[in-house]
Amino acid sequence: MVVEKTQEKDTGPVNSSTALTTTAVGSFGRPDYLTKARSAFARGDIDRAELEKLEKQATEYWIRVQEKIGLDVLVHGEMERGDMVAYFSGEKGGLPIKGMKLGGLVRSYGNRYYHKPIIYDRLEWPGPMTVDMWKYAQSLTDRPVKGMLTGAYTMVEWSFDEHYPTRRDAVMDMALVIRREVEALVAAGAKYIQIDEPAIHTRPEADFEAAVESMRVTVEGIDAEFHTHICYGEVEEIWTPMQKLPVKQIHLAFKNTDFEYLDLVRE
Repeated sequence: MVVEKTQEKDTGPVNSSTALTTTAVGSFGRPDYLTKARSAFARGDIDRAELEKLEKQATEYWIRVQEKIGLDVLVHGEMERGDMVAYFSGEKGGLPIKGMKLGGLVRSYGNRYYHKPIIYDRLEWPGPMTVDMWKYAQSLTDRPVKGMLTGAYTMVEWSFDEHYPTRRDAVMDMALVIRREVEALVAAGAKYIQIDEPAIHTRPEADFEAAVESMRVTVEGIDAEFHTHICYGEVEEIWTPMQKLPVKQIHLAFKNTDFEYLDLVRE
């Protein structure tokens, strides 16, 4: 569910006939043919060009679905990403952030595992990581497509840090990296950027202010509308400080909690 915040600078919804801008969280289910293709690529049975062709095919499918149901601001679906953090560390063709590399498999939950990245040196922007896929998705539709990034706090929280003396130091350098990617997306024409922070409620008493500051470093002064996605966790504990996040929309996972957080929104 989307919670749209009131701000002094209100760009308004894309579709003026709706009270709120309608959009999606970001990632969609990967079709079977793409799941099989990713496995084939990992085995060396197909090359990068063939995999990218199928990723784009799946991306176009989801663009058409969103157009059909009438969303105002679309997402590309993240067909090229296996994990929202590992992708930015070189997973299956992603351009790794300098100072990061893929680590071994770590259990996320249930039977889901991911290659937990390792921060081994100072973090630096390697060049555009998401711009080409955003350009492709935007070329398929007249409706705006969001740029999709993982936030600095989540990037650090879901990685092993073997370089920085403090978590805050790592988060702030990561924020500068993500900011460079935001600037690249905006330069390419993106007007909406979503920065996912699902780990923001992990240590609310110790780290929340650093998480808010890192978001500010990432977006401040950039001419775009910013959204963030916060899933799972105890939203009640961070509801009030969450309002400090410098974003227009906050996306919350209400379905997993049987919509019990609706009372917070009504307030």
